[in-house]
Amino acid sequence: MAKKILALAFLFFPLLVSAQSIKDTCVSLNMFSFHVSGHIPAGDLAKRYGLNAGLGGSYWFKTRTNWLMAADFTYFFGENIKEDSILDGLKDRSGLFITTNGARMYPTISERGFYAGLRLGKVFPVIGPNPNSGLMVTASAGLLQYKTFYRLEENSIPVLVGDYAKLIDYLTNGFAMEQFIGYLHLDNKEPINFYAGFEFHEAWTMGRRDWIYNLQGPDHTRHHDFLIGIRIGWIFPVGKKTTGTFTYF
Repeated sequence: MAKKILALAFLFFPLLVSAQSIKDTCVSLNMFSFHVSGHIPAGDLAKRYGLNAGLGGSYWFKTRTNWLMAADFTYFFGENIKEDSILDGLKDRSGLFITTNGARMYPTISERGFYAGLRLGKVFPVIGPNPNSGLMVTASAGLLQYKTFYRLEENSIPVLVGDYAKLIDYLTNGFAMEQFIGYLHLDNKEPINFYAGFEFHEAWTMGRRDWIYNLQGPDHTRHHDFLIGIRIGWIFPVGKKTTGTFTYF
């Protein structure tokens, strides 16, 4: 009985396990990645915010024909706020705010937002150490959202906390598209896998608050926003061995 089981195992094992060399073969591959990015805003977005930085992650699937599919998320933030006049009616004569204990201070104002989308693209192996590396071109569609964020010490300014903060944060979101062109590197042996390149976001967004303090009414302004920047990602293939092969079960 044991001999029969062993014989069946040798018979079906080649069907269950497939080892492929990344050095000379295009392989299908699951990958996770983490990335950093930096952007210059343009369009309506540039009227309110300056430079921002981003951190995020992605799940990728690469086919044997070098097509790429991914689910993508980037959280971005910036400290350069150009439009803070919404606070004018809430300050004292010195331009400061009165805290709950009677002190006077000014909050730290920043930009907060995210982009989430689905990505499709392709790798063209014109450069790189193997046919899985090369020029990477992708396009993505999803949601872009941003708002003005007020950082306080122990929630000490009553007019800037809780539901009051929603009256002055300019929450805005809408449909967005993103294009990327760069280089994808999947190493033959060592676990040094990365991509880097230029990205461009274009978004059609709208203010989502039903009441904004300085407008004394809803904010349903339509915006055409752009982000132009660079992006660098570190890739962690699933199943990659240092021998340069990928094993699938």
